Amino acid sequence: MIRSLFGKILTSHIVVLVLLTASIGISLSHLVTNYLVEAKKAELIRVGISTTRFLNAVTQDQLYSPSLLENLSDFSGTTMWIIDQENHTRSGKAPKIWQHHMQVQNDPAENLFNGEVTSRLYSANDDDDPAIVVSIPFPQNPSIVLMIHTPITGIAKTSAAIEQLLLYTILGSILLAGIFAFILSRNLTKPISNISHAAEKFTAGNYKSRTTAIGQDEIGRLGFTFNEMAAALERIEQERQEFFSDITHELKTPLATIQAVTESLLDGVVTEKTKQACYLKTTLDECHQMNSLISELLNLARIESGQTHFQYQNLNLGEFIEKQKGKFQPMSAEKNQQLIFSVSPKLVFVKTDPLRIEQILSNLISNALRHSPDGNKIFIQFERDKTSFILSVTDSGEGIPQKDLPYLWDRFYRVDKARSRNKGGTGLGLAITKKLVEGMHGSISVSSIPNEKTIFKVIFPKTF
Repeated sequence: MIRSLFGKILTSHIVVLVLLTASIGISLSHLVTNYLVEAKKAELIRVGISTTRFLNAVTQDQLYSPSLLENLSDFSGTTMWIIDQENHTRSGKAPKIWQHHMQVQNDPAENLFNGEVTSRLYSANDDDDPAIVVSIPFPQNPSIVLMIHTPITGIAKTSAAIEQLLLYTILGSILLAGIFAFILSRNLTKPISNISHAAEKFTAGNYKSRTTAIGQDEIGRLGFTFNEMAAALERIEQERQEFFSDITHELKTPLATIQAVTESLLDGVVTEKTKQACYLKTTLDECHQMNSLISELLNLARIESGQTHFQYQNLNLGEFIEKQKGKFQPMSAEKNQQLIFSVSPKLVFVKTDPLRIEQILSNLISNALRHSPDGNKIFIQFERDKTSFILSVTDSGEGIPQKDLPYLWDRFYRVDKARSRNKGGTGLGLAITKKLVEGMHGSISVSSIPNEKTIFKVIFPKTF
């Protein structure tokens, strides 16, 4: 379980809390014990000083009564005795722990006769409890000192009780930390697990897989980003499938025509030279259609992969328009259509990519010519304002229903649901046009009123 993120978070929470609680507990126990010991030492020193003063006041001959010393010991709850510099007991009786210490440690008694109050903490041995011993020099007789001994069993019990309480606190903290860490870890890892499962399903091919772990925190935003990514990839996959379906359809029709014509010629069904020439022309037309389709597919692929480069230079609009008139004259004359160009006053030069602007305009004019009736007028306008260069193509043909406008830039999309090819075109022109316009940092839009008019408008940032 520790290998999982849930286990790591849970374990880390418990370990950190145990270490923190244990360190605080040990430190607190040590501080409380030291405080109690120092407080007891201070109390014994006060008792000792008061006792020496009392003994000096009631006894003038330095021979202190053992019974008096014993009564004072009973009254203060301690053991008192008086020693001289040779460590001889002058009054009272020293406890065993002091005698043992003096024998084992070989501590010279003269260390107690430096005129200062001293206090010591003696650890317990097998028979005795730990104790505090203080030495109080007599102010008027520095050759003797008052020794006071008291066990600190109560302090030791208090410290043990604190340690026991801290142990229970640590155990309780571990239990509460475990519950808290479990809930917290589960809340943290559950959304991550949800995102992971959604990603696994998506990887396995379920492109509709989404996570429900969305929210305002970091993990929630990660889930939201995953859903957006999944939706984008789903659209890409759908477009890929539609693309292969479309390209298959677009290639299947001319190939079927070529196959039928070729078989007819090979089988000898058509023997007249006129019909043979007609059949061969049909084959050539279909080859041209496929070649045009493949060229535009390659062109679109280059644009989308960022391999298309734009070379900006000053374009003379007058010369450019004359070239377009000559280019489209045969096609417009075939249907008795008119191309009417208009240019804003004083708009002579435009800084743009001539090749790309010609490609954009050609796609829009070709589209207008195909979808406009015979004798129709098509208006091509070049305008400018303070911030933009505007190109628009307007026709009064069949128009486009409002529901089809958002999909007009998709590959192979045709308003005619029967996907009729009798009007020509590859179905890629508008998709290529939009990519080229966006590549030149412009925007393109379309508005249409069915059976009245359709307007394509291209806006480029000001470059003149």
